Amino acid sequence: MRYKLIEGSLNDERNVEVTILRNRGIKNINRFLAPGESDTYSYSMLDNIDEAVKCAEKHIQNKDRIHILIDCDVDGYAAGSMVYRAFKKIDPNLNITYSLHTKKQHGLSKDITIPDDCKLLIIPDAGSNDVEQCRELKDKGMDIIILDHHICDIENDYAIVVNNQMCRYPNKNFCGAGIVYKFLEALDEELWEDTASGMLDMCALANISDVMDMREPETRYYVLRGLAKIRSKLFKALIDKQSYSMNGIVNITSVQFYITPVLNAMIRIGDQDEKDLLFRAFIETDEVFKYKKRGETEEVDESIYDRAARLCSNAKARQTKEVTKEVTEVERLISDKRLDENKAIFANVTGILGETLTGLVAIKIAEKYNLPTLLLRRQAPRENGELFYGGSCRNFDNSPIESLKKELLNTGLFEFVQGHDNAAGFSIARDNVQAAISCINNNWKDIDFQAIWQVDFDKNAEDIDVAFVKAIDDMKDMFGQGVKEPLVHISHIPVYKESTMIMGKNLNTWKTIYNDELAFVMFSVDRDKDQIIQEYENEEETFDSLLGYMDVVGKATLNNYKGILTPQIIVKDYEFTKA
Repeated sequence: MRYKLIEGSLNDERNVEVTILRNRGIKNINRFLAPGESDTYSYSMLDNIDEAVKCAEKHIQNKDRIHILIDCDVDGYAAGSMVYRAFKKIDPNLNITYSLHTKKQHGLSKDITIPDDCKLLIIPDAGSNDVEQCRELKDKGMDIIILDHHICDIENDYAIVVNNQMCRYPNKNFCGAGIVYKFLEALDEELWEDTASGMLDMCALANISDVMDMREPETRYYVLRGLAKIRSKLFKALIDKQSYSMNGIVNITSVQFYITPVLNAMIRIGDQDEKDLLFRAFIETDEVFKYKKRGETEEVDESIYDRAARLCSNAKARQTKEVTKEVTEVERLISDKRLDENKAIFANVTGILGETLTGLVAIKIAEKYNLPTLLLRRQAPRENGELFYGGSCRNFDNSPIESLKKELLNTGLFEFVQGHDNAAGFSIARDNVQAAISCINNNWKDIDFQAIWQVDFDKNAEDIDVAFVKAIDDMKDMFGQGVKEPLVHISHIPVYKESTMIMGKNLNTWKTIYNDELAFVMFSVDRDKDQIIQEYENEEETFDSLLGYMDVVGKATLNNYKGILTPQIIVKDYEFTKA
C-alpha cells in the first residue's frame, strides 16, 4: 500500500473543514460554503445570446414548427426538456417536436433526421462542431440555435452558437443545461415570462451528471438552489425509487451515485420506446398506465414518472449484468495477448464489446489493472480507404498520470481525443496504433503505476476519535466533482479477534472495532487472499487474542442503520502485521 499526504495539508484533526477545503484548492472558504446571487454572471456575457433570443421569439410568434435535438446523456435530456417545457409554457399550442439518438452519438449524427418543415432547430448540449450538417440544413431554410458548452475551435457560420467556451463568459464549468438556463433567463426578460426559475432542479441534475466542477461558485450556487427545491415530477419519482440507497439524503453525492447512473443506463441501453417514454417524463406529459406488479392479480395505475423510474432501475440492473459479462471477455483478451505488459492497455474490442458500454468497461479494466486503458473499435473505412479505430479511454483513481487526454494528444498520433482529462473518446489511424503503444511505453518507462492514495490526514490510531469522524461526515453535502471525499491514513490499529467479525452473504466483508467506538469495515474482499480473514479463521488461541496491527487508508463516515449512527472508516486499502 502506497500513500502520500496531500502537499501542503494542515493534517489537523481539530480543524477538519479548513484542512479538507484548502486541500481542494479552495481559498475563499466562506464563498464556497455560502455562494450567492452575486456569484452568478449575466447572460449578456454570452456571445450571440441576443440573436438567439430574437430568433426564438420570431418563430414562437409565427407559430412555426420547432424541432429540438436531444443529446444522448442526462445533460442532453435535461437541457432539451427545459427548452421544450419553457416554450410550451410560453405558448401551449406551439408545434414542437424532438429527436432522440438511437445509439451513443452526439449532435447531428447520421442517425438523426430533421423534419423538412422545421423552421427552427434547437440543439442543446451539442452541435458546435457540426458545421457541414448545419450548412445543409441552413440551405433548406432552417434557423439553428446551438446552446452548448463543449470546447470547439472552429467557427460555425450557419447557426447561432451560444457557447460559454467560445466567449468571455467567465464560468467554463457550466454544462449544456446551464447554458439553456441562461438562454431562458434572456428569453424571459424579452417576453416578460417566467420559465427559467422553475427549472433550476433540472439545471442542478445536469451539472451534477455532467461532472461539472463544484468549486465553481456560480455552478455550485445553482446546483444548491436546484436541489433545495425539486419541482420535476420525474426527479421526485427517481428519488423515491432510490430512497433506500440514498438513505433519505438528497445532495450532490447521492444524486451523482444513485440518480445519474440509472438515467445513464436507460439512455445507453434502453430501446427507443423506453427512451422516448423517459423523455416524455422529463417534459411532464402526465400520462397514466396500467401496471400489474409481480405476484399481484390486480392492475393498478402507474404514472409515467413512476414507470420511467422503474424502467431506469431495471435498465441499470441489466447494464450491470452486461458490464460484468463484457469485463470478463476483455480480461480474457488482455490475458491471452498479454496486453497488461505495456504501460497502458490498448485492447481491440471490435466484435467483443457493445458500443454503448465501452466507457463503463474501460474504467473497470483501468481500476483492476491500475493502468490507463484504451478500448478500440474498428470503424468503417473512410472514403479514401483509410482505416481508423474509435473508442474510449479511461484512467484509474490515484493514477500518477494527471491527464490521460493530454498525454495521448502529446504523442501526435491521435486524430482527436475529446472529453474530460481522464475519461474521453478518441480516434486513431490503424497504422498509428503500434506507434502510439511504443511512444507511451517510452514516455512512461520510469513511472510506477501502483496506485498512490492521496490522503488529507495521516494519523496514528490514538489520534482518531468519534468527533473527527463526525466532523468529516458533517461535510457530506459539500462533496462533489472537484471536492472529493477525503481519505485518511491511520496507523497502528490493533486488531483483536473478539472485536472482529466476518459478515455478508459470501462472508467476504470484515469489521473490527477499535477502542469500543470506531468501526473499520472493508467490503467485498478476496477471501482467499485477505490477511485479516485468514488470520481470523486460522487463529486457534483464546477469543480475545491480538491478531496483529493494521495501517489503513479509508473514508470516514457515520453509518446510519435504522436510525442508529455508528462512526466508521470504510477501508479502501490496508497493510497488516501479524502479532
